[in-house]
Amino acid sequence: MDLSKLNAPQREAVVTTEGPLLVLAGAGSGKTRVITHRIVHLLDKRPNGLLARNILAVTFTNKAATEMKERLVHMAGPRAQNVLVCTFHAFGAEMLREDIHRLGWPKKFSIADQGDQAAIIKRAMRERRIDDRTFDARKVLGLISKAKNAGKTPEPLGEGLGDDYDLIAHMVYEAYQLGLKAQGSVDFDDLLILPARLLREHEDLRKKYTERFRYILVDEFQDTNQAQLDLLKLLVSGATNNVCAVGDDDQCIYSWRGAEVRNILSFDKYFPGGKEVRLEQNYRSTQVVLDAANAVIAQNPERKAKQMWSERKGGARIQVVSAPTEEEEARYVAQEISRLVAGGISPDDIAVLYRVNGQARPIEEMLREKSLRYEVLSGSEFFDRREVKDVVAYFKLIANPRDETSLLRIINVPARGIGDVTMERLVAHARRDSLTLWGAMERAESYEDLPAGAGAKVTEFIKLVERYRESYEHGKLAQVSRQLLEEIGYRDDAKSLTTSQAAAERKLQSIEFVLNSLESFEKREGPKASLLTYLNRLSLDTRQEEEEVPGANKAITLMTLHASKGLEYRVVFFIGMEEELMPHKGMQGEAQNLEEERRLCYVGITRAKEMLYLTRAAMRVKRGKEVPRTPSRFLQDIPEALVEVVDLDAPRKGPPTAEEKNFFANLKERFKAPQAGGGGAPRPVSPAGGAPAASGPVPGTARVVR
Repeated sequence: MDLSKLNAPQREAVVTTEGPLLVLAGAGSGKTRVITHRIVHLLDKRPNGLLARNILAVTFTNKAATEMKERLVHMAGPRAQNVLVCTFHAFGAEMLREDIHRLGWPKKFSIADQGDQAAIIKRAMRERRIDDRTFDARKVLGLISKAKNAGKTPEPLGEGLGDDYDLIAHMVYEAYQLGLKAQGSVDFDDLLILPARLLREHEDLRKKYTERFRYILVDEFQDTNQAQLDLLKLLVSGATNNVCAVGDDDQCIYSWRGAEVRNILSFDKYFPGGKEVRLEQNYRSTQVVLDAANAVIAQNPERKAKQMWSERKGGARIQVVSAPTEEEEARYVAQEISRLVAGGISPDDIAVLYRVNGQARPIEEMLREKSLRYEVLSGSEFFDRREVKDVVAYFKLIANPRDETSLLRIINVPARGIGDVTMERLVAHARRDSLTLWGAMERAESYEDLPAGAGAKVTEFIKLVERYRESYEHGKLAQVSRQLLEEIGYRDDAKSLTTSQAAAERKLQSIEFVLNSLESFEKREGPKASLLTYLNRLSLDTRQEEEEVPGANKAITLMTLHASKGLEYRVVFFIGMEEELMPHKGMQGEAQNLEEERRLCYVGITRAKEMLYLTRAAMRVKRGKEVPRTPSRFLQDIPEALVEVVDLDAPRKGPPTAEEKNFFANLKERFKAPQAGGGGAPRPVSPAGGAPAASGPVPGTARVVR
């Protein structure tokens, strides 16, 4: 393989194969290129008879893993097929598939989705007489997940610290874990914790995995949490210690989901005797953009010092824009985008970034007013749709009869005469007789307290599920699923719950999408495909995947700073550069994390390849009141020589433009004209003299004050 096209630090990272290696890869420095070249270099050199199956590369989304694997096969040919490229969670799921029975779970386990988890939490809360209407089960679940990611169990905080939720999480944790195990499920966090437990408790497994994976590479190492670090340390053999971590501490922005910046800052403590290589050449942005980013991030005290540079010297100065209100901020952004698009920049080369989703609304309104196509990048809610959850619940119950959450969801969907009274009494019998709910249902016809005829209907339902369970064992998953939905009349039932033909069509399309995804999975996996493996893959995908990268529709992209990581655009509008937004004041009562907010600002700035706008409003409306806003402290960190400050509220100096003369002339004529109905204020006109003008500053009156 030719390494001559790599720069010197990249080559050093590729050829340093033995022992621990930390590659500090700044924004836009070509880290994926380094990882793939390093793997191909290992395959070429084959130290100590290395085989492709001895290499493990860990990424953070299944999409990234697929792309990396394709790139490797393109570079190295079929021999790269046996390199294992996957996420931490997918790796953990594979480990558990083989050995979870050693921990007391059934061999065929399922991965609980967030709806399943919340149902178990609510049940545990009720058992402990905690009102699940007063306290949000999902918030309790969030605290449990946070503790598990940190390698701990939830504990109540000390006097005067924390709140009732900390205590509730502590109280229900054990029941929640037992509830998962009772229905043969694990949650997303268990995919890290249980594999680590297997490696700690079973020396034969530890030996098996450390002997197989002699070279381990971890991408986006700054995003690892404590549970992932624990698993990695157990996988790395002390004899060789061949672990390569690639990441950037300056882009650690996910502490709210457990990422620990100390993992990368203390790499040499966890894996001693290693080497550190810094990739500081940026292949994305102009030097002006990088100088601004460097200046902002340099203020963080706890970081690995890097100075990003580019061969693209100079570049357009950064526009720092002050608007009187958030509406005027949005109007300015839309006007500039319109001007840039008219000047030949493609809409999909432009992004608007913001700290919180609520900031998008005024921008959307102004872009619609300008008839500019845009798309908002946010988490997909497809798998939260009722019809999708119903179909998936049928799959889950057929694959795992112990899944009470799925059973209770679809026992009477479509309606089959098994109502709430029947199920409440069956649940009570199950608890009294120490049975699973499914076990109690199998005895339904012997219980005398069920409504008349209910026992026979329950038996009929059991026979339906068991018949289809057998059918799925013979493959043809999508075909069997279509037969199931046809037999129970699910499509007709879904349509009957809608109020319009369009809504009915959307529901049918959602159902068809699930069936098509099952069909694609079956084709991809071949004989290995099963309903349970499909469901587990689906759980991994919906929890780990970022939405598809926008741009296919030639549209402007609107997204949060968190969603922008890893993307790049010719032009970036970074809005809301104000205290309490950037840096954010802290979410849901949590303390402000100023260092992470600074890293988030750095990520936003480094998305820009050529042009960067940093905009803010002097006033925002909050709960119906106008609230003055303070410029972000991060703006002060950027050297004056790099910026051009635009004040939209400043009076213009100098003669008016031709457009302004026409505007005021037209307005003067309107005042002179007789008003219909005997007077009243004139209707404002646009600068072209036609349609009504939008309120706010006259277009073109912004003044550059520096």
